[in-house]
Amino acid sequence: MAGNTWAKRQKEKLRRERKEAKRARRDERREVKAGPAEEGPTNEELMQRFAALNREHAQGLVEEEDFKERRNEIWVAMGLPAD
Repeated sequence: MAGNTWAKRQKEKLRRERKEAKRARRDERREVKAGPAEEGPTNEELMQRFAALNREHAQGLVEEEDFKERRNEIWVAMGLPAD
């Protein structure tokens, strides 16, 4: 009978540890989500920059290499894959 009691305590201890680990992971995710506000430009501002860049490129004011570099910077800031 004593063996069953020990096994039962071990099982309960394991459950408590798992529960605590799960709670810690959940709290960590909440902290990441509620982290500091990003200081970067909004997607709307980035789209406006992209539109202006496209206009300048179409008018010949921006060279191809510079255009691609600046376009990729904007895309990365928006979370989009770059070339």
